[in-house]
Parts: sequence; structure tokens; C-alpha cells
Amino acid sequence: MTDQTNTDTTNTICGVTATCEPGVDFTKASVSPLITGRLNNHDPRFNVASVHLQSADMFGPRVGFLKFEAALTDPSGRKLPGIVFARGGSVAVAAVLICEGKAYTVLTVQPRFATGVFEFKETCAGMLDGSGNFAGVAAKELKEELDIEVAADDLTDLSSLAGFPGGIYMSPGGCDETIRFFAFTRQVTREEMDAMNGRCTGALDENEQITLQIVPLEDLLTYPDAKTLLAYSLFQRFKDKVPGAEAIKS
Repeated sequence: MTDQTNTDTTNTICGVTATCEPGVDFTKASVSPLITGRLNNHDPRFNVASVHLQSADMFGPRVGFLKFEAALTDPSGRKLPGIVFARGGSVAVAAVLICEGKAYTVLTVQPRFATGVFEFKETCAGMLDGSGNFAGVAAKELKEELDIEVAADDLTDLSSLAGFPGGIYMSPGGCDETIRFFAFTRQVTREEMDAMNGRCTGALDENEQITLQIVPLEDLLTYPDAKTLLAYSLFQRFKDKVPGAEAIKS
């Protein structure tokens, strides 16, 4: 399979006619799970005639973001919207710190240009690295963003407890992203919390500029971020199944 540099060249992806915009590396984009996963796994009532790759953002050697448009119809032949921003799965973690019986959590504060907010506050989260190891990625994000060592086995899978082992769709009108939610608790002293509050972290090689902020757990309901609100709601719903949560005083 050769690179495509213009829309005059036609090839296929998973047996579907495919074209791409100039500058898109068709060879790499066409084998990315971001598109092959969708073309190989969808309700058969979607009749996919062709796909057009509009852009591909590389994260090192792999395709991190992929935008494409599928020409598709329903069983009656009626056209359906097919624009997809594909970014794959992510993880989010409710990191609950228990101090003197009261529950706190750790927020990451970082620039989010998509929102226009330079100090956007949200729960710890990160994209999958292609391994499919959700719990392992969640543990890795905790280490990178919060500088907290947690074994993958110590994380409680809130999504599975809620009946959504594949994750929860965040913007299904045009994005394929699903988020798997995890939780853990840790007993800390007031001094340990104070030392964490305001700490600068993040993966510098990924251009992350993160500051940590410790807030009461219930404050998560005051931030306009869907994953943060869901992390709080799922933790409250299933905290009786999260080891250590029994130490939280009502």
C-alpha cells in the first residue's frame, strides 16, 4: 500500500473505498485502529460506501488523532452524517485522599486551548497508548500527573461496576472517544496534602504543564467538565466497593 498525497488516488481500507487529503500519510493512517476499528466494528445497518481521510496528527510513530468522513446511508438509502473525530479510548481516575475522615481529591490544572481557559481544572485523565491496558494507563497517568504510585490492581473499575466495561461515550455526535473510569483511596496526613497542593507535574515530552490542586471531593460538582462530574458520580454510586472508602466519615 502506497502513500496517497491527493484525492485523485483511490485505495481501500478494510475493503472500503478510501481517499485522503494532501499531506495525510495514507500508509500509516489506513492501518490505524482509529479507523480500522470503526470500519470492522459497527452496526450492519450502516452502509458505508467510502471514507475520506481529512487529517492525521502523529504522536511519535503512531496516529494519535484522525479525522475522516464516511459516505454512508441507512437501510432505506437515506444519507447519514459520517464525520468522525477519532481519538480512541481514554481513562479518568477519581483519586480520593482521606484526611482525618474527610474526603478530598486531586485536580489537574492546565491550559486547555479548546476551552479557551488557561487554568482548566479537571480530574486526572489520559489517552490510551495503544496497548489496550486501561488500568495500566490509569496507573501511569497517576504517576505522571499526580506523582502517586498505585498498582493497576489497586484501582477499582467504576465503569465495569456501572455496566459499561467498554467505557462511556463523551461526545457521540462526532467523536469516538470512550472513557473508562477508575478510583482509588489513600489515607494521607495534612502535611502530605499540603506538600502535594500546588505541585507542578506532567510529562514534559508531551508538552504538559500541570499544577495540582487539592479540593474537597464534593467540589467536583462545581467544575464544567463531563469526566470530572462522572468520576464523582460513579465514585459516590459505588464507593462501598472501593477499598478504603469506608474510612470517609459522613
